[in-house]
Amino acid sequence: MKEYKFIRQKDTLIKKDEDFEALLNSYAKTGWTVVNTFVHRGILKAVLERDKKA
Repeated sequence: MKEYKFIRQKDTLIKKDEDFEALLNSYAKTGWTVVNTFVHRGILKAVLERDKKA
């Protein structure tokens, strides 16, 4: 079974692309994979996925 997480650039107060990249890499270290990224109303968002822990 999978679990999903939405993260937003605005919520994390990140101003630069490099900072958002670092945030994504920190999630990757805990097993999250980026499924999709998109911009909605000027806010960068990402959908993350990982296997749900029992």
